[in-house]
Amino acid sequence: MKLSMQIVENWIQKYHPISTISSTEPTITGIRLFSYDKTPDPDYLYVGRAKDFFERSSSEEVLLVHRKDVISLSTHELEDVFDAVMDAYVFYSNWEQKMFAAFQQPNPEQLIIDACQPVFGPMFFTNMSLQVTAYSRNYPLGSINQNWDDFIRVGTLSIESMDRLQKGVFLQKITEIWGCEEFYEATAAPYPYSLMVSQENAVSELTGQMTLISQEPFPEYQKHLSTFLKRALCFVAVSTTSFSGNPAINLFGEILAGKQNHQASDRLLTYLSEWEPEHYCLTAILCKTDGDFTPMDYYLKYLQSRFPKVLFMLSQENSRSEIICGICLHSSEPPEQYSLPAVYRQAFQKLHLNAYTSLPLRGVHRLRFQYLQARYAREMQTQDFYSCALSVLTSWNASQTLREHSLHPVLEQLKRYDSKKRTDFYELLKIYLRNERNRVITAEKLYVHKNTLVYRLEKIQKKFHLQLDDPYEREYLLLSYRFAESMKQKP
Repeated sequence: MKLSMQIVENWIQKYHPISTISSTEPTITGIRLFSYDKTPDPDYLYVGRAKDFFERSSSEEVLLVHRKDVISLSTHELEDVFDAVMDAYVFYSNWEQKMFAAFQQPNPEQLIIDACQPVFGPMFFTNMSLQVTAYSRNYPLGSINQNWDDFIRVGTLSIESMDRLQKGVFLQKITEIWGCEEFYEATAAPYPYSLMVSQENAVSELTGQMTLISQEPFPEYQKHLSTFLKRALCFVAVSTTSFSGNPAINLFGEILAGKQNHQASDRLLTYLSEWEPEHYCLTAILCKTDGDFTPMDYYLKYLQSRFPKVLFMLSQENSRSEIICGICLHSSEPPEQYSLPAVYRQAFQKLHLNAYTSLPLRGVHRLRFQYLQARYAREMQTQDFYSCALSVLTSWNASQTLREHSLHPVLEQLKRYDSKKRTDFYELLKIYLRNERNRVITAEKLYVHKNTLVYRLEKIQKKFHLQLDDPYEREYLLLSYRFAESMKQKP
């Protein structure tokens, strides 16, 4: 569960908060007391006194700080504030768990609405036939408006109500990825505001709609909470169509098998698994060592409890000895290494599981190819695909598609950086390598001073964690450049 500063601010109203908030989505994954000696984690909310955050301040005023957002409270009770914020995290985490558990039960939409009773006001769910299949039962006839009474009496909208709804005014689309829209319907007074949250299945088909209604415009924190409601609804849609079990894991398996290969599936997996679209992720294959007769189900259950944000599933090709996992690195910055992060490597080693990993790539749209990379690394008996990527680019047996997705990751990172910063690092590195790292010749061809070239090369190596003294790194980069150019030349 991720909180937003707006959600936290609403929770602690008794402290009369004064805020400066620029973030527009939930990004808080935990709460900590501020310590000046430690580097702040950008994903955490820090609670402390003003004098803790500012060296020249002597104020005992309590501040809540997350990235560039600050909430100031009119109290000196630091421990009470910290406990209150922790209560908020626990409350909304439990609320999210209740909604997500509903997909395994009959009439899950009704259970989701029941779980939302302390969070939202009146709400109802309609299927594609505009039949109301679930609604807030604590609001009886006559307590809302005529539309609400129609729902309770006949289970759908009357012709008169439909006519009134068509006169509604569109106010705001929350975010493109979530498909939540806010409307104002003057004829629906005294509850004229509605927030419509669409339910979509794995192929982005609309399967229903949850409508929240209010007497006042929806506050920002409720709009943020509606994104978690959306995720729970999609869990239901996926689990009741083509999948059984955990929808995120099953959709992950479908993508790896090549059965789901379109943007709608990628987008759905992103928010079902609570990953971010811009974050790097990788795929790994875990294998038992020789002579290990422990059932893979045991390892699977342990790993799922140890790393709840990682997608683990038994291999469809060899369920007796392999586990496939999808790991989000929770960062949009290029990773410093191409191997498995230490926290996972150490955990797998303790279980005596061999791990074969793909390249870390940005987004989930290449998970299928990352799986093929991990599979290739397993066949070559190398722990990470990076160490055997050159053999893919030079092999006649490797598929063209796998080659195209096995280029050195830095090429893509350089292009993205050049586009954003208006630099020419992609071409600079290519010319430098092709001239066998001769700085004089490279500077002449780029029409720049040698010192300028040296500065830019140092910046490239530091920013993108390149080891240009490593012959393998240089050869991998050169072959990737050549292969990228050959793809451009194809008709």
